[in-house]
Amino acid sequence: MLVVEDEPLIAMIIEDAVEALGCEMVGPFADLGSAFEGATSQVFDCAILDVNIRGGLSYPVATYLIDHGYPILLATGYQGSSLPELLAVQQCLAKPYSSAQLEHALRRLCDRVSRRH
Repeated sequence: MLVVEDEPLIAMIIEDAVEALGCEMVGPFADLGSAFEGATSQVFDCAILDVNIRGGLSYPVATYLIDHGYPILLATGYQGSSLPELLAVQQCLAKPYSSAQLEHALRRLCDRVSRRH
């Protein structure tokens, strides 16, 4: 699972949750440039992206992933209506979120990956 998150503590929490599900984490990528590089060069099945990261918004990475068929989960404090149309219909995890909410959202994301294969 590709992880784009610029807050180290949150990235560690995500890593624990990803590993608890038996998945491997690629990243975390903390800025827009490295996130796009990771998205285009690493091997993964799905992604969780913080919308607002160092270097701007992760919209270009999310768009690339969607265009290439990757299931994504957007972690954001923004309302769905403030996201671009393509992203507003994606699975979102509202910030701040609890560990239980994160686990539930990651399970849904993994289920989407299973249905793709």
